[in-house]
Amino acid sequence: MLASFLTVLALTLGSVPMPQDPSKPTCRAIDGKVSCGYGCKSDGQRVRCSQTPQGHCQVLDGQVVCYDPPAYVQKAYGDALPKPECKNIDGVVACGYNCATQPGQVKCAKSPAGVCLGRGGNVECFDPPAVVFAVYGKDTPRAECHTNAVEMTCGYGCINAPEGVRCARTPAGVCRKVNSNITCFDPTPAALCAWKRELPAPQCKNTEAGPVCGYNCTTAFSKAACASTPDGLCKVFDSEVYCFDPPAEQKADAACLSALGLAALDGAAP
Repeated sequence: MLASFLTVLALTLGSVPMPQDPSKPTCRAIDGKVSCGYGCKSDGQRVRCSQTPQGHCQVLDGQVVCYDPPAYVQKAYGDALPKPECKNIDGVVACGYNCATQPGQVKCAKSPAGVCLGRGGNVECFDPPAVVFAVYGKDTPRAECHTNAVEMTCGYGCINAPEGVRCARTPAGVCRKVNSNITCFDPTPAALCAWKRELPAPQCKNTEAGPVCGYNCTTAFSKAACASTPDGLCKVFDSEVYCFDPPAEQKADAACLSALGLAALDGAAP
């Protein structure tokens, strides 16, 4: 009797899958289809795995889905990277961060600092450029979305006016409205990598065509122009403003530029 009990117990334990170590890759198969990676899940018809330890797989609405945050996002947050989420609506599934839905649509941002907003049957998502994560790391400010009766825009320092909605793409950018003209300016990725969080705030000058923004702005009568970096200069010749910027890449932080290269491998904008 005891021998039979031990045999049944051994067979039962042998049929129970061992818990996976999320830090180590594994392979699973179903109906002859094999998938390898991390945190593998099956919906009974297929098996899928995330490609990084920071990825996430989930069975939702009868289908298994996986999501891996971009490598430059993982590098920025390290162990502080929040777990992604998955949402579904009307059979449509998406994974990422700060997801939003509309009838028949669901979209998610690629990063915790990204944002999504649903309006009028459409969902728009925005993620900060890779250089923002290279500079701010896990302290990257979360973007915001604004909408009016016509358009919807996401980013930083947004201006929502009857003339339109405009946002800067980085926390170091600026938007300025003068009369009916709205202008937004963002420092270049090279400038952000060179000055990082110590980058001075841009300034803006008014012109007949609307505001212009940047650094060391100079005016000539009703005209104005600005340099793209704090090291740039602007001079007036024959009532025209000419500006020049030394290459910021020469003083840029190597680790920051490396992060941009990592983002380029993911196909992301710098």
